[in-house]
Amino acid sequence: MNTQVRNSLKTHLLTILAVAMVVPWSVATADDLNPPLYRGKPLSVFAEWQLVPGSTILNLTQSNWVDDNDPSTTLHPLPFSNPVQPNAPGQYQFQLPNWIDKEPIKYMRVQLTWMGDLNPPISLASQALDGTNTIWGQTVNISPLQVDAAQIKAYQYYDLIFQPNPDFERVNVTLNPNSVLSQVVIDTVSTVPEPATMGLLGLGALNLLWRKRSAA
Repeated sequence: MNTQVRNSLKTHLLTILAVAMVVPWSVATADDLNPPLYRGKPLSVFAEWQLVPGSTILNLTQSNWVDDNDPSTTLHPLPFSNPVQPNAPGQYQFQLPNWIDKEPIKYMRVQLTWMGDLNPPISLASQALDGTNTIWGQTVNISPLQVDAAQIKAYQYYDLIFQPNPDFERVNVTLNPNSVLSQVVIDTVSTVPEPATMGLLGLGALNLLWRKRSAA
């Protein structure tokens, strides 16, 4: 390869790298911006759904689960939702299996990316089952809304806690009717609560109580 061709390729490569460094996050194929620290830990479950171009349907593109060393622990047989399409404009439901285990608490992180109306979701809630008992996830954190530089996509994540620990979960997302989900990433883990987690539970309960009183 002569020097002129080599220099031309080098210049072209540097240009590509420079452009890649300034491309807004929305252009990436996956907006998994805040994976939780517990992803890949024992008794964790991970799933990702991506929008099928030209439709409102999301397909399951990745899923993974990590067992522990307890032979009595099993993954619930309920399958991951696939595909997922809105029941009505902006209304989606995702379900994922989880571990049937002895741990007392479950953490969940839900990452949402959407297009169209870039206002925050109207609601996100998770109804789970522990055997036949219904358990609602308690939202303890909602990240600030992020909108990409091109004003095409918006992103936000939610942290929830379940106690007692359920065996599978359904996540209901309600966006503004003119919004379309482009990606959803859900992580869960079964574990033992830390003191800081119990503090979050208390703050979450007080916040919900304050909202109910304000609405009354």
